Amino acid sequence: MNGTMTNSDPVVFCEDLHKSFGTLQVLKGVTGTLYQGDVVSVIGPSGCGKSTFLRCLNRLESINSGRLNVAGVDLSNGKVNQNDLRKLRVRVGMVFQHFNLFPHLTVLENLVLAPRKVLKLNITECRDRARKYLDKVGLEAKADNYPEQLSGGQKQRVAIARGLCMKPEVLLFDEPTSALDPELVGEVLNVMRELAVEGMTMVVVTHEMQFAKEVSNKVLFFNEGIIEEQGDPKEVFKAPKSDRLKAFLSRINNN
Repeated sequence: MNGTMTNSDPVVFCEDLHKSFGTLQVLKGVTGTLYQGDVVSVIGPSGCGKSTFLRCLNRLESINSGRLNVAGVDLSNGKVNQNDLRKLRVRVGMVFQHFNLFPHLTVLENLVLAPRKVLKLNITECRDRARKYLDKVGLEAKADNYPEQLSGGQKQRVAIARGLCMKPEVLLFDEPTSALDPELVGEVLNVMRELAVEGMTMVVVTHEMQFAKEVSNKVLFFNEGIIEEQGDPKEVFKAPKSDRLKAFLSRINNN
């Protein structure tokens, strides 16, 4: 399944996924399937494996065992070569908690870099694409600014635009609002809501329960390295089945 995907193919397929760091088992048999257009919120307590799972989806971390296929690229053990990794980098975008913008480059230069180097597009097309997506996140006027001249919310919106410049099949978000001041969270979530409405496939590790309820069509609750509960947000939040999820939601709602 390393060719072009069809609408019926899962964007993410994982079966009995395991990941350890030394003797520490972080993922202990994760199984799930996500499809094109899904907006999946990954929730759970700190240290439960959420971010590790996300990092495995774009091969920032390799898995120890199990089957993993993301955007048509087989990431199972022993299956990955450099050509597959190049395909993955094109098809799967990542938005990090701390933005990861290059401080010595302008906003426009940050966005142009990957399409120029990875997709080999000409500079005019790269700049046109970058300005298009900066406009989409409401920041075209900041194209010539440097990251240090932006607020945290603006940096994160630039990071989203940078991901979109590769025209990925799926965008991964690793707690995209947790490093932001509370008053800046809304502007980032609004961009993500718009992407969801437009049909972008997204996997979002988040502590924003309202976003998970309103925007996601699926929620995965991680606990101690497994998906302990999953399903439609309305059902998961209204009638959680596991005691651990009940306790987690109770604590979140009381904060």
